[in-house]
Amino acid sequence: MNKNSGRIKDMCGKIKEEASYPEAVLWWVTRVLILTCAFINKSEAAFYLAVFAFTFTADILRAVFPKLKLSYRLQSFICFLALVSTVTGLGFGVLEKHPDFDLVIQLAGGIFSGALGYYIAMALRTPKNKNESLFVTFFTFCFSGTVTIFRKLTEFFSDFWFGTNLCHVEFVEDNHWLYRICGLAMSPEAQRPLLDTDEDFIFSIIGGVLSAAVVYLKFRLKSKELFEGKRKDLSALFRGILPRIRDKIELEIRKVSEDTGIFDRLFWWCIRLCMLYAFFEWDNRAEATLMLANLIGTFAITLVHLIFPRDSVLSKISYKTQTLITVIVFLGSYGGNYCEIYYIVPRFDLFLHFVSGVLCVLGGYYIALTLVKLKTRKDSLLISIFALAFSCFIMPAWEISEFVGDFIWGTSNQGFYWGPTEDSFFFKAFGHGVGNTQLYYLFDTVYDVLLAMVTTVITFIALYIWLEYRRKKTVNILASKVTTEKEKVTC
Repeated sequence: MNKNSGRIKDMCGKIKEEASYPEAVLWWVTRVLILTCAFINKSEAAFYLAVFAFTFTADILRAVFPKLKLSYRLQSFICFLALVSTVTGLGFGVLEKHPDFDLVIQLAGGIFSGALGYYIAMALRTPKNKNESLFVTFFTFCFSGTVTIFRKLTEFFSDFWFGTNLCHVEFVEDNHWLYRICGLAMSPEAQRPLLDTDEDFIFSIIGGVLSAAVVYLKFRLKSKELFEGKRKDLSALFRGILPRIRDKIELEIRKVSEDTGIFDRLFWWCIRLCMLYAFFEWDNRAEATLMLANLIGTFAITLVHLIFPRDSVLSKISYKTQTLITVIVFLGSYGGNYCEIYYIVPRFDLFLHFVSGVLCVLGGYYIALTLVKLKTRKDSLLISIFALAFSCFIMPAWEISEFVGDFIWGTSNQGFYWGPTEDSFFFKAFGHGVGNTQLYYLFDTVYDVLLAMVTTVITFIALYIWLEYRRKKTVNILASKVTTEKEKVTC
């Protein structure tokens, strides 16, 4: 008992040190207002109580992981986000009167979710790492996508189980801003309930970009690197450009050989040639155009290496990542659409999302390993969380790309045709729900995200265990070498 009371006193002392008086007032005003909303709206009380518990996230993390030294400032961001979205938007009915306020909530959510990622990365970062600014910036951006995914899943299941209307799945009118910009010609009527979810993804990602930009500028201003650039003579810049390009290409060819084996390279070019043939041969020009875009995507890592200077961190990302991208493209674009596996095996789409969770975590791992060297237990956790966040960021990005493709070309990548059938796993696992029946149109998107989340979390845990095992093994080998050297000196 005395030990627990001592920990509580220490926690209160830390709060006084790290948070200002106005921030503490914000926390408790927000919590009181959330409880008030739960008391007034008893039918949605469970949702408000869940948000109330979420405002104690920083306290819980600090208590469970005291060595992480997470800043209590992240609790201010959580409470502010709850105040804007839950209290103002739902409790005060602003969303009902002004539906476009939801876009403000999503934008603020993306910004403040990125801020949470920044504080977590700063607590786990490797000090004096020369790539620290770039890594923390990427972490901020990807973590914003992670929170977005969890938020949208929470909204969906709240609507499904408690009858709330957080997903706003009512049909969108023709004067919606996306329709005014892109037009209605190729947009199926059944796809319109998905518009709010994908619109939320878009604005959340924009918020994440803004948050990451602020973090990057903060590091650059602090190190005064923005003011250290030297003017270069344009003639000198373009002088000898062809030899530099030749040297760069030769360097990349060597790096490809170092990072990958003959099987990887054969796999890349077999898939690319098959996709190029499919592009010219396919009668469905809308799907063929998407095939061409995916074909270009298989060169993503190569383009990054060629665009950025050889001393840039991004030009050091392993070409193993390109293999992972090619596998996803092969399974989805070529196998699923062109070879019509989606129609032959209806559950192939679920398998693809299940596998994508593993592949995206591995892709995030290779990127993180480029920026952070594995030395301590914190590094193992940091790299693993970055891989998790990267995979979670790919989920909304993937859904947006599917939605935009369906929206512009009239394809059916997002599965808006997926109907409520009694035999589906979703109904067997979760029931019918009590929310809006138009939630049925979101089932495919939510199901895809859930499957990817399952494999993402499993791969994240396995990756952390493997990194810790490898780190401890390296430490033991170094320790044994030191012991052997000492014994030799003694002899």
